[in-house]
Amino acid sequence: MQQQPRLPLWFLILNWALILTAFILGSYLGGLRSNILPEPQQSALEIVYQEVLNSHIEPPDEHELLERAISGMVDGLDEYSRYIPPAEVATYDERSTGNYQGIGAKMVTHDDEVVIHYPFPGSPAEKAGILPGDRVVAVDGTKLTATETSRDVVNLVRGPANTTVTLSIDRDGKQIELKVPRGSVQRPCVKWAHFIDFDKGLGYLHLTGFHPTSGPQIIAAVKSLEQQGQLRGLILDLRYDGGGSLEQCLDIARTFLPTGIIATQKRRSGKDIVYRTEPSKCLWPDLPLVVLVNENSASASEVLSGALQDHERAVIVGKRTHGKGYVNTIYRWEGREFKLKLTTGSYRTPNGRNIERNQATKVTSADKDEGGILPDITVEVDKEQEQYIYGVLYSSIEPPKQFRDEYAAVAERYGFDVEQPPQTDKDPQLAAALAALQKQIDGQ
Repeated sequence: MQQQPRLPLWFLILNWALILTAFILGSYLGGLRSNILPEPQQSALEIVYQEVLNSHIEPPDEHELLERAISGMVDGLDEYSRYIPPAEVATYDERSTGNYQGIGAKMVTHDDEVVIHYPFPGSPAEKAGILPGDRVVAVDGTKLTATETSRDVVNLVRGPANTTVTLSIDRDGKQIELKVPRGSVQRPCVKWAHFIDFDKGLGYLHLTGFHPTSGPQIIAAVKSLEQQGQLRGLILDLRYDGGGSLEQCLDIARTFLPTGIIATQKRRSGKDIVYRTEPSKCLWPDLPLVVLVNENSASASEVLSGALQDHERAVIVGKRTHGKGYVNTIYRWEGREFKLKLTTGSYRTPNGRNIERNQATKVTSADKDEGGILPDITVEVDKEQEQYIYGVLYSSIEPPKQFRDEYAAVAERYGFDVEQPPQTDKDPQLAAALAALQKQIDGQ
């Protein structure tokens, strides 16, 4: 029998070295993994989880149990951090960005009929020819029943971009079918951009949230006012604006602030991030400005109003803001459908004021009113006035200008009022803002 050749010594040494390295590395990584959850909590979690599965009177869903466990772990950190499970990601994204996939139309139920109030400007619905007053009678061939609400129909109509939905429409007694390609729809976040006093050149606009296109929308709205007439002063209404994108907040601040710091972000690492103005982006450095805020103005609204106040660039009118000065970072992982919203820092105004109400009460004072942005002019409102302001700014949607006549006809047909911008006789905070703006102009 032929003898097998011997393996070289260097090969044997290298082979054993590789085996030893793999063993050490495996032991190290295994140790790391076993310490991801500390004892005795890891054992407690496993024991309780198993006992609940085995013994609870109602057999629970094992995935749901763990989802709740993860949510509880994050919810206990602070009032802003949260775990966003896969089933809630789409809703969260729409609420935080104003963007969703669908056709882009406001549909409301009237007398068991689902009626199109209007399509949003530039939406797939508008491009497909949908008009105010159209009645939706079927979706993809399925006839609607009297029990189905506009919310039910919206859920039927929505779907992934680049797909098509067929709507059967009753238009003045005539049956038509429209194939509407779904797409990405961006809700407008600037409302009621108009002259509140045209002769005096006093403009007004309300920003509903700091969505990914808020900066360009603000700029377009102010330029539109300038094209309509002489703009001598502007009221920027941030009441009921819960915040959103920091980048858009910075862009809007840079539009009105020529120089200086906008905000500073304090982080756990101790390395502060300082956000500054960019002179080339400042379009209206001298336009008289009043900012309206209330206790529902939060986050980016407070960063913006605090920067404008510290630089004496605007007069702040209304009520002390919410006091949400924490920075929230959204984490996502490739191949994972959930998201994690985690507090990772806190904001300071240019003068170093801490916006966070909870943090402020712990660090600087026992006074519960610390934190938030305190207006230069405080204006209280009664319950009836507050309900009116809430309805105009938060609950209602401004009808698109190009569809106002047709929408008014729909309102008359079904007996409801057309939405209107806030009025000074019903809104004392707006009246005070108007007076403050006029005072600025007179003092120039």
